[in-house]
Amino acid sequence: MDPIRAAASTPPVSTAPITPIRPVGETVRDEAPASRVLDPAVTVAVSPESAEPKPSEPDRRAYIRDADSQSLVFRVTDPQTGDVVMQIPDEVILKARAYAREAAPFPGERVAKTA
Repeated sequence: MDPIRAAASTPPVSTAPITPIRPVGETVRDEAPASRVLDPAVTVAVSPESAEPKPSEPDRRAYIRDADSQSLVFRVTDPQTGDVVMQIPDEVILKARAYAREAAPFPGERVAKTA
C-alpha cells in the first residue's frame, strides 16, 4: 500500500499588483446631481368602464363533419364576413387524411399482384 502524500501547492497566477481599469479620481460629493428630464408617468385604468368594447356579435363556433376526410372539425367563423377564423384540425391535415383514405385499399379487399 502506498503512503499518503501531501498535495503539491500551486503558486498564484500572478504576483504583479492589480491595476484598476480606470483611474480612481477624487469626486466631490457635496454637489447635487444635475436634474434630468423624465418621461411622463404611465397610468393604467383598471375600471370596468375602461375595458375594450366587446363585439356586438360573438364568433360562431361549431363542430362539423368534413365529408372528404370524414373527420370531426371544430370551426370558428366571423359572423360579419363568414371567414373562418380558426379551424382544428387544419385544412392541410384534412386534405392529407382524404388523400390517405383514397390511396389505402378498403379493409377486406384483396389485391392480386401478378408479375
